[in-house]
Amino acid sequence: MYRVCALALLMAACGSPQLKQHVAELSKNLPATLEAERPKEGEPRTAKVRVYADAAVRALPKWKEEINDQIDYASQLLTPLLGVRLAVDKVVDWDRTGDPHEALAQLKALDKGDDAVWVIGYVAAGDSATTVMSELGSAEPLGHHAVVRAWAEKREIEAISSTLPDLKEAERSEVMNAHKRHKQTVVLLHVLAATLGAIAETDPAWIKHPSYAPKQVGFSDRNKELMQLAIDERVTDGAELSIAKKLLESIEKSEWGGWVATDKEQVVNRLRNVIDASRAGKTATDIPPAAYDQVTRIKELARQGKLEDAMAELDNVIAAYPGNGALTQLKCEILIRPKAGEKPGAKPAPPDAKARAACNRVSELAPADPSPHIAVATALLAGEDRAGARAELVKAEGKIANLPAGAAAAWREVIKLYQQMGSLTWTEEAIVKAKLEGDPLAVSVAQTRNRYGVPRGAKFVSPDQEGALVAAVKSAQASIYAKKYAEAEKALKAAEKAWPGAPGLDAERCELEYYQTRMDAARAACARALATYPDQSWALYMSAIIAFQNPNSTKAGIEHLKKAIAVDPELGQAWRTLAKAYMRVKDKAARDQLAKDYQAKFGSPLPP
Repeated sequence: MYRVCALALLMAACGSPQLKQHVAELSKNLPATLEAERPKEGEPRTAKVRVYADAAVRALPKWKEEINDQIDYASQLLTPLLGVRLAVDKVVDWDRTGDPHEALAQLKALDKGDDAVWVIGYVAAGDSATTVMSELGSAEPLGHHAVVRAWAEKREIEAISSTLPDLKEAERSEVMNAHKRHKQTVVLLHVLAATLGAIAETDPAWIKHPSYAPKQVGFSDRNKELMQLAIDERVTDGAELSIAKKLLESIEKSEWGGWVATDKEQVVNRLRNVIDASRAGKTATDIPPAAYDQVTRIKELARQGKLEDAMAELDNVIAAYPGNGALTQLKCEILIRPKAGEKPGAKPAPPDAKARAACNRVSELAPADPSPHIAVATALLAGEDRAGARAELVKAEGKIANLPAGAAAAWREVIKLYQQMGSLTWTEEAIVKAKLEGDPLAVSVAQTRNRYGVPRGAKFVSPDQEGALVAAVKSAQASIYAKKYAEAEKALKAAEKAWPGAPGLDAERCELEYYQTRMDAARAACARALATYPDQSWALYMSAIIAFQNPNSTKAGIEHLKKAIAVDPELGQAWRTLAKAYMRVKDKAARDQLAKDYQAKFGSPLPP
């Protein structure tokens, strides 16, 4: 960390009590050293920054060296604090003119911030040695741009000198340099923290206090938590919507009295606006800031079931902003959802003409926006109109690619609705289009196929009926477990008529025959299931159970179980049965390895 070199050398070289007292007195006038109380472990990530300096800054002596030094000092705090190291990509001459208070908007217009975590602009110093942070720098929550005012040399020196004892020139110079470095770095950290969602604090010792102080050393734990959430997303190209959601959740999870209430409200409103405007990936114009409070009230009225009041106020807002797609989208979403007061369990009425008209109007205002189609699909699915919901989702899929941001969120909404339909095929197709093949969603769909015997591309079931087939398999299994064999037989016959040759039904037929000790029929049913779908995990499991009835077939049973676990790792029965089989053949090494794998997979010991 930075130290005043001349003072340190004098302290080390001389034992004079008078000199030591002089240095000790002088140290009281030095700024604090920036430091993290609990350093973060691990290799830091790199946050690339791009620097712009206007003509007034470039006229200062050693301006580039000092800016680099201040950024380095900020990095010395951020590295142990957040695990992020600042790296200057390049320093650019900035030929800006006009009011320095407009510099942030000018910087955003000049450089969009592509391939950089931050774009930092340094502009002319103010006319006074102010401590007001809003005059020393500027930035916005979730922004990628920040502006820092230069050091007001003459006024700052005058202000600091009045507090110092009599000093030699070299000592005075070192002290001034220390104050300059500290203040400029703290202002930089203050504005960078604002872009990460940090909120102004009441304690003057913290860097996010509204006023600068030489004794500021770091950030409160609550602001550090927010900054960590945001920077973790930002350095991995996280979407603004994802950052906003995580920050809002963290802010609202518990009350903390150390924040300045007005600033907290402004940050929270900004985050909510981002979330509301980006929900499902809108391409419609954002809700006008001037209407945000009204929109919040309208949503609350709708939530309370006061639809007439909500619609009356919303129609007035839409009349004031007739071309705003986000407001009309809100109307679509409120009108399209099932109405409060309907009997529990009753089938919701289909969307009426007024709701449809509102949603169609969104498509007219924002023809590339998938949101109205997703809203209508949600309502249609609630009313069990699967064909209508599918048609709307196909339209939505064709528009998601047009989204400038929020495409991932829109795809997840579509995928969620396909999952509600129970269509494995449509879910998988959407997962591929969304490029989520490695996501747990894809793993879950594959597991469902393997567990309940619905092979990809099956001719015996259409995509819209896959959910019904899975439900039929589960129903038959539940009856078997309840020893309601006649009921299971009846359910299987009906399902086999609807989906002849379905391996999931053959696997349950195998299980039913097994529990009724009809072994030949059980083997034949499991064999049919595996002939149609070799990865049908339940048929593999039942084949193993049947094989273990014959001591000479233990090896074959073990192979069935190993494959069942490979294609369906969540099938706990297969793991536990395999453990007993290893004990049966006295293969302790294999059983011990299985126990380790089971502990890692399920987080609990393998039962004896």
